[in-house]
Amino acid sequence: MARVVEKPGTRMTIRRLLRRPRYRYMAVNRIVPHLPWFVLFALAGFLYKARIFADSGFYVSQFINNQTFWIECQRIVLGISQLIPLIGVWIGLEIKYILILYSLSHVVFFYLLFLFVYYGLRDRRSGLLIILAQTVGIMHSFFTPMFELYYGVPLLITFYAIWRLQFRFRTIYILLLLEVLILLSHPLAFMLFVFVMLYDFRRNTAKPLKYYIPVVLVFIAAAVFKYFFMCSYESGKLAWQFNYTDNKQYLQLLDPAYYKVLALYMLRYYTEVLVALVLVIYMLIYRKQWFRLLVFAGTFFAYVFLVNSAYTVSPSRYMEQVMFPFIPIVFIPLVYGFPATGRQGLLNISILLVSALIAYRLAVIYYGSEIFVKRVTQMEQLIQVARQKGGSKFIVSQDVIDHGYTQLNWSYPIETMLLSAIDGNDISVSIAPHDDLYFDNNNNKIAANQFIFRRWELKDQNWLNNRYFHLDMGLYRSINDTTPNTNILYTANNLRIAIKTKKVYRAMDTVWIPVTILNLGKTPVYSGKNNKVFLSYFWTENDEVLNWNEIRTPLQADIIGIMRQDIRIAIPDHKGHLQLKVDIIANDKWLGIHSQDEVLVY
Repeated sequence: MARVVEKPGTRMTIRRLLRRPRYRYMAVNRIVPHLPWFVLFALAGFLYKARIFADSGFYVSQFINNQTFWIECQRIVLGISQLIPLIGVWIGLEIKYILILYSLSHVVFFYLLFLFVYYGLRDRRSGLLIILAQTVGIMHSFFTPMFELYYGVPLLITFYAIWRLQFRFRTIYILLLLEVLILLSHPLAFMLFVFVMLYDFRRNTAKPLKYYIPVVLVFIAAAVFKYFFMCSYESGKLAWQFNYTDNKQYLQLLDPAYYKVLALYMLRYYTEVLVALVLVIYMLIYRKQWFRLLVFAGTFFAYVFLVNSAYTVSPSRYMEQVMFPFIPIVFIPLVYGFPATGRQGLLNISILLVSALIAYRLAVIYYGSEIFVKRVTQMEQLIQVARQKGGSKFIVSQDVIDHGYTQLNWSYPIETMLLSAIDGNDISVSIAPHDDLYFDNNNNKIAANQFIFRRWELKDQNWLNNRYFHLDMGLYRSINDTTPNTNILYTANNLRIAIKTKKVYRAMDTVWIPVTILNLGKTPVYSGKNNKVFLSYFWTENDEVLNWNEIRTPLQADIIGIMRQDIRIAIPDHKGHLQLKVDIIANDKWLGIHSQDEVLVY
């Protein structure tokens, strides 16, 4: 880590903020810290369609259709990510560019915070922490970027970066504003704020009492405000969390076998957290900072109890968000524990390790994006079929379209409507899972001028912003029609299948391969579950069939004109140049549709 000419304790002034810091190795310090942000910008721009997953798509739909900010549970930090795309709505940008702006705006805000602390405050450790807070412990949740604590933690780092300086008292107003944003971002922010303030407190470096009084008063006021105005979602979760009469989840902590499950989960998905935990404990013991050790260990293990008294750990987007507080708990003490000055070799090694961790986490996000890209591709395939059927409100069967990456969650109708509107408001469609239509008797309650927004929420179609969305009046139709396929062998004469392989595959692997099915006739092939129509395949070598008993993948939609989908294929253990042939099985009979692609199995 290069030496800073100006010490972090220098009094903060506007003039100082505007002056570029003088770091050693200027070329490196001007370029390298920005590289992770360039990667995040590239990922956010390229994967913008996938970043409307779950809650993210819900908020996008709300601010586009209401044409104003949408804030729930007093979490006002949510407005930050909505500002730039909302301006796009006001000036009438196409929805494609609104979604791109929305995806990029999250990175823009954190990058501005990074520039502020890294250059304005001359605090490179805080800058690194902000980067770490946007990469470590995040993979699934990169596609739900509006999670409030992802905003609260970088703001907390910024607060602490200023707090550590010798500032004039009037700067306290900036800190109080940051404190309000932090505390109202998420209920867990209260715990993290207390942790940082207690961990920072030392008698020899404590600020005068007049600095602490307003901070404490704002904290109390925010806590009282949340107590009286807490939304039903938060109050319900908190009530269940601490109701140990009904909530028996904590009993798993009494089972010794569960600790093996927890340890394996942490080792696999949170290795960085465990390493940082050990390093911080060692550092605090070595320096004999017993109060800090008590605060650190107490907070960490108290949160371990909170998590495991409500959930059983599993890899998912929601669990990533639940586990996220571990990131600031361990990395704030670790990164600030390294001195700003010291042996240059040790400092350079530390910055190299942190950089390697950031690069690794960016790679994890990139490779983890594959399932979300496939999910978006499948939704676009279903949208194409829906348009061929006519109408704009559809249901789809979970039994035939679930490919593992499908994730038929509650936001599916919202996401399909947003994706379809990219091609024009007059051809927008909304596709809901079959169970959503029959949830809580929706099929009998929904009117012709209504649509399923979420399975527990029906909305009138006149609520939609007609600049971007238009849904036809009428009832929901099925993408998987249950009409029997009469004379399917004759219909098969008009079917063609094209296979899009990668040409090279590893033996004994199982992969999803895209296929395109073209129906040249006027009779559709109906994909209802009871019709028992599947895509399957077989391998040949020199016109000899290797095996007929292969995986069957249900047709995910009716074949009207053109239908694209993935087929699950097991690569044989037989190596060499093979031929892959895909066909349709109906009523346990191969239809004999010609298709073939040359594949190298190694």
